[in-house]
Amino acid sequence: MAATAGGALLAGGTAGAAESAAGSAANDKHQVSPSFTVVDKRGRQRFLLDSRKPPLIVDGQTYPPERRSGPENGSYLIFNDETGDEKGGLLVHPTGGHIAFDYPHAVDGINLSLSAKDGVGGAGLTINGIPDPDAGPGVRATPRALFGCHTAFGAQLALCDSQGRPRIVLQVDENDRPTIKILDGDGKTVNELA
Repeated sequence: MAATAGGALLAGGTAGAAESAAGSAANDKHQVSPSFTVVDKRGRQRFLLDSRKPPLIVDGQTYPPERRSGPENGSYLIFNDETGDEKGGLLVHPTGGHIAFDYPHAVDGINLSLSAKDGVGGAGLTINGIPDPDAGPGVRATPRALFGCHTAFGAQLALCDSQGRPRIVLQVDENDRPTIKILDGDGKTVNELA
């Protein structure tokens, strides 16, 4: 494997070569890079660490950073598969963070996020069903389970149907009132235990 740091290729199979290159970079205060890329022996990106919003690689195509959600100056760690396509990542920024692992075509499979500012916010986990593998680029996954807490609604677990509609919702709201709701396909409560 080889690693690219700010456009300089750190090649070599020994740890000593990498340590030597890292040591000389630390001694040179002018050699600063906002990104670090690990590529495989075919030159394909496998990991990217960047302090700016990076481009998006999906289905062999590279898209500009503007196509990616998230702040411009967050800390991004991107994971790529053996073809170079994005398979997930980690984002950290001053008011929160985000971890995602993707199905093919960079469709979120698991999404864990956190947001907090001035004592308001929360965290959530979304688990999506696998999309139709023949649907191609642009397909979206359907949420099947959502779990989170927020200062606005307390803690909640929602189990969704195949269309992504919440059908069972367990909640302890912001006033500590517990409920279990069964919903129909239109979102109307058909049964509730409070």
